[in-house]
Amino acid sequence: MDFDGALRQIGEFGWHQKKIFILLSLAAIPCSYQMLVLVFVAATPKWSCPEESKASLYHCKSMENCCSLRGSVCDRALFKTKFTSIATEWNLLCGEAYKNELAQSIYMLGLLIGAPVIGGMADKHGRRKLWFVSYFFSGGFAFLSGLSPSYTVFVALRFLVGIFVGGFGLVNFVLCTESIGPSYRGFAGTMLQMFFSFAIASLGILAYFIQDWRKLTIATSLPTIFGFFLLNQISESPRWLSSQRRYEEAESILQKMAFENGSSTTKPVSLRRTKASPKSGSSSQSYGILDLFTNRHTCLVTLIMIISWFVNSHVYYGLSLNVKNLGGNVYVNFILSGLVEIPSYILSVFLLNWPGRRKSLFYFMLGAAASCYVCMKLQQQESLNPTWLVAAAMFGKFCIAASFAVVYVYAAELFPTVIRNVGMGVATVASRIGGILCPFVVLMGEQNKSLPMFIFTVMSLVAGLVGLKLPETKGRPMPETMEDLEQLQHENAKKVTV
Repeated sequence: MDFDGALRQIGEFGWHQKKIFILLSLAAIPCSYQMLVLVFVAATPKWSCPEESKASLYHCKSMENCCSLRGSVCDRALFKTKFTSIATEWNLLCGEAYKNELAQSIYMLGLLIGAPVIGGMADKHGRRKLWFVSYFFSGGFAFLSGLSPSYTVFVALRFLVGIFVGGFGLVNFVLCTESIGPSYRGFAGTMLQMFFSFAIASLGILAYFIQDWRKLTIATSLPTIFGFFLLNQISESPRWLSSQRRYEEAESILQKMAFENGSSTTKPVSLRRTKASPKSGSSSQSYGILDLFTNRHTCLVTLIMIISWFVNSHVYYGLSLNVKNLGGNVYVNFILSGLVEIPSYILSVFLLNWPGRRKSLFYFMLGAAASCYVCMKLQQQESLNPTWLVAAAMFGKFCIAASFAVVYVYAAELFPTVIRNVGMGVATVASRIGGILCPFVVLMGEQNKSLPMFIFTVMSLVAGLVGLKLPETKGRPMPETMEDLEQLQHENAKKVTV
C-alpha cells in the first residue's frame, strides 16, 4: 500500500502522532521567541540631556532624545526607561541608532540562508538529524548572544541564531505533518501556527518581568534544554524513509505507531515497493533547488508559492507596521498582537476542511485585499476616522494571518516528499525577502499616505488570483515523487474542464 494508505490503517492522527505533535510544538516555542525577542532586546529608550549641554545640541524643542552636533548622544545622558537593551549598553542612539534595526536585518539574513540550506540537507540526510542539530545550535548561539562583550559579537551570534532557527522552523513543520494522515494534516499544520501566537504572548509576559536584555536573551534560550528529553521520543520521518526506499525502517516505525495508537488491525504494515525506471530514476535520488524549476509541473507550483509566500509576509508585516502606533502599554500591545491571530487560525482550520486549501487561500487573500482597499479609501478622506482605520487594518491582519497558516499547509501538501524541504525552503526565502522589503513600502506613506495600502491591495488580489491555478490537495495523499505531482495536476485540470 502507499504511505497515506498505511496511515489510514494504523490511524491518521492517533495517540502517537498527537504526542509527537504536542512535543514538537512545545519544543518550537524557544525558537519562536528568537523571531521577535529583538523587539525588546534592541528597543530604543527615552533619554534626556542636562541643560548645560544645550549649546552643543540642535533641532531640539526640549532636552529629551537630543543628539549632539557630532551625531552622538549628549554627555551624561539620563535614560528614563526601566528596561535595558543593546541601545542603552552600547549607546546605539542618534547616529548609531540604525544599528538596532541592523541587528534584526542581520538576523533575518540568517533566516534567509538557514531555511533552504538546512531544509535541503534534511531532504538528503533525514528530518530527525537536522531537527536536533538546528534546535540545539539555535539555543546555544542564542544563549551566547546574551553574553556578548560587544555589538559586533552580538550581531554575529544573532546571524548564526537566524540560520539555525530558519532551518529548524522548516524541518519542524515537515516532521510534524509528514506522519499525519490527509484528513487531519490541515488541522495540525494550522495548530502549529497557534503555538507561535502563544509564544508571542508569553514573550511579552517574559519581557515585562525580565527587563534586563541579557537576562531576557538567556531566559528565552534556556527552554531548548527540553530537547534533551526528546532524543529518544522523536524518530525519523517514516514518509522520508519510504521515499528513500528504506522500507524496512519505515515499516518498523509505522508498526510502533500502530501499537501506540491502539490500532485494532493485526495486519502488518507493508509499504508498496517502487522500482527505478529510466524516466523517474531511483526513488532514493537526491534533488536540489534546480530540480524545482527544471520540472514543468514543480516549477509552476514553486513560482506560485514564491508569489504567495512573498505577498503573505509582505502584507502581514506591512499591516503590523501600520497599526503599531496605537499608544498604551507596549507590553500589553505586544501580548494582544499575538492573541489576536488565534481566532483567524481557528477559522482557517474549518475552511481548510470545508471548501479546501485553494479556495480558503483565495478567500483570505481577497479579504486582506478588501480591508487594505478600505484603509486606502479612509486615508484619502480629509477627516480621518482612526477607529475605522484601525478596525479595517486589524481585519486585514486577521485575514492575512489565516492566509499564512493556509499557505504553510498547502505548500507541505504540494511539494513532493523527495524535494519538500527544498521547496518550502525556497518559499520561506521569498517570505523573508517580503518581510525585509516591507518597511521601504511603508516609508512611501510619508509622501503619499494611501500608497502603501494601494500596493498591499494589488499584491493581495494578484496573489489570491494566481493561487487559483494550484491543484486542490484536500483529502489527497501527499505526493511522494515528481510524477505524483504531475498526476495531481492532470486530475485537477480535468475537474476544471468538466
